[in-house]
Amino acid sequence: MLRIRTFILVFSVIYLIYGYESPIEEKDFRRLLKQNKNVLVLCSPNEKTAKPVLQLFKQVEPEIKGLGLLVYISCEKGKKLCKKFKCDTNNNELRHFKDGDFHKVYDRAHVAKSMITFMLDPKGEMPWDEDELTRDILHLNNPKDFERVLKKSLPLLIFFYAPWCGYCKKLKPLYAEAATEVRGQYQLAVMNVDKVENYPMRRQFNITGFPTLIYFEKGEEKFHYTGGHTKDDIIKWLKDPQPPKEPSAEEAATEFFPTDSENVNYVVHLNDDTFDTFIAENAQSPILVMFYAPWCGHCKSLKPELIKASIDLHDQQSNAIIAAIDSTKSPKLSKQYKIEGFPTMKFFRDGKYAFETNERTADKIVAFLKDPKEPPPPEPEWSEQETDVVHLNEENFKTLLKKKKSALVMFYAPWCGHCKKAKPLYTSAAAKFKDNPKVMFSAIDCTKQRPICKEYEVPGYPTIKYFNYGKYIAEYGSDRTEEAFVEFMTNPEEQLNKPKPTPPPPADPIEFWKDSGPGYENVHLLKSSTFDSIIGQSRKALIMFYAPWCGHCKKAKPTFSSVASQLASTHKDIIIGAVDATAERDLGSKYSVKGFPTFLYFENGQLSSEYDGGRSEQDLLTYLTGSTDKVEL
Repeated sequence: MLRIRTFILVFSVIYLIYGYESPIEEKDFRRLLKQNKNVLVLCSPNEKTAKPVLQLFKQVEPEIKGLGLLVYISCEKGKKLCKKFKCDTNNNELRHFKDGDFHKVYDRAHVAKSMITFMLDPKGEMPWDEDELTRDILHLNNPKDFERVLKKSLPLLIFFYAPWCGYCKKLKPLYAEAATEVRGQYQLAVMNVDKVENYPMRRQFNITGFPTLIYFEKGEEKFHYTGGHTKDDIIKWLKDPQPPKEPSAEEAATEFFPTDSENVNYVVHLNDDTFDTFIAENAQSPILVMFYAPWCGHCKSLKPELIKASIDLHDQQSNAIIAAIDSTKSPKLSKQYKIEGFPTMKFFRDGKYAFETNERTADKIVAFLKDPKEPPPPEPEWSEQETDVVHLNEENFKTLLKKKKSALVMFYAPWCGHCKKAKPLYTSAAAKFKDNPKVMFSAIDCTKQRPICKEYEVPGYPTIKYFNYGKYIAEYGSDRTEEAFVEFMTNPEEQLNKPKPTPPPPADPIEFWKDSGPGYENVHLLKSSTFDSIIGQSRKALIMFYAPWCGHCKKAKPTFSSVASQLASTHKDIIIGAVDATAERDLGSKYSVKGFPTFLYFENGQLSSEYDGGRSEQDLLTYLTGSTDKVEL
């Protein structure tokens, strides 16, 4: 009989208080659910039946300690409680409770790995390698798995995906069905290349969008998959794999740049076969080349500016040329010119590559091509600059902090505007303490040192934390000015004990939205308390996370309100919503919102992807009312 030592095996319910012989009261169980947000409950007829799951609990508990609670109820001892919650009195049943309420019946495998994954993210989707549907798919977890599978004799098709990719999720069951049907003839595999350890695979195969499917024979890459999006399409293509057909310039233009009589433009479309000859034949002309991907939102935003610039140059009888290359169909050029993001603008002069530029409006593009000048070199990374700020990494983080009585650590990202603004002030403050061996101003680049930033739960950038001899004490909450940094580090204990001023109440979202023009009342202004209930009722939802002070957010308001108004009468199952991320910080943190505005797209209550397409009314309406069943490879 399990007694008080049960806690070694499992966070047991009321047994820790009453022991097995005592009845289990509903009030005690409800108190347990109230005190713990993430609870997995085993209801079992008796101890003998429960034993296999309790042994599993023993393996799981250390891995979720502090993050979740495992509970065991014996229906033999707690009959009233089991009856109240309608537990199966003949079989084991695992139920999950989230924030005090029933969430779902546990539907994963009864193995430690599956249960740990579930408890760490109860609302997350089932990992592909745990889904029974994918039993005939080989799951590649890392580059070593990839190298091993290449040595097998069967022809191989690998589906490279990201867990958040909506198109990947739609293709998954069809791919699984195909894998089962061709088992023994072809090997179908999948690999999550959104994991840090698999980033090298993304670079090796120039994977810039999801899903990407690549076919291998005898350990060698042959073709990118170019078939259709059904099970039969996949099988048909495998039986006769073909390289992708090179589109003609006319076809390429039709895909991304309008070329009909109503949309004249003078953008030249190049590819791996035509590029070198064209550049050589037009050596006397300055040529600006945009490398793009059809799915890239920033490319779509740049497209009308590029078209307008091409027309303006033509009307001015300039010999300057604007060209475009679809990098997804021109891998040779993309590799040659080291294209790592989209759009990338390369300038050619006298038939040779000169430099990269970053103009984004028609006027500036035209002005640039009239008088091409190389932009100044980028500022060196902060860690490469000579300052009194100490830059930390995984190797020196704990060692250096332990030596300092007072240390500030700025967790930052190089692209973060607020970080750039704070950096010179933080650096100047550090210089004031350069002769004090007990004080350290330090910084850590979260784009390079992700594990440390994750360990310290960095919600956004910059986040500044105070440490005392390596021990985290508190988050720095004063102003990000040189004077404030100096004042804080002169006497941190005194500053930390100062009474905090009462923060002003968050602004009423209606005040922010009411000047958006007609339709703003159709934008659902969401809070933490209403978010799940409203989004959960929708078939589709597009949510704008904003900050009241953000200029781009203010600019987006009228269009967003107009779209909400149009959809309110024609598509009642589509929600247009907005979240003030400065007031609803938990939602911003939950969805990893790092900048404003951020647009997140949901399907059937679940996050599908971040929307990074165009922001015009037509762009948003087309995206939301067009078919989302199409899988684009």
